[in-house]
Amino acid sequence: MKATPWVVVEADDKQTIQREFAQGEIVDQFPSKEHSVFLVQGANVPPLPNTVLEGPIYGVGVFRDERRARTLAKSLAEK
Repeated sequence: MKATPWVVVEADDKQTIQREFAQGEIVDQFPSKEHSVFLVQGANVPPLPNTVLEGPIYGVGVFRDERRARTLAKSLAEK
């Protein structure tokens, strides 16, 4: 049985997430001083989003466990 991954994405805006993770669902958004942190659940995670090195995506983490992903997302938003 294949689990659906939880993805933590640090990005400028929701539109970027929707474009890069077209088959994912934004489950939560954590505001931050620098960039928002999004918790996305989706069956397809791009190998490396095109915008990760140049922005507007600044970081991506993929997890099997929602609790771990949510904890990291909250932690990133607090910095």
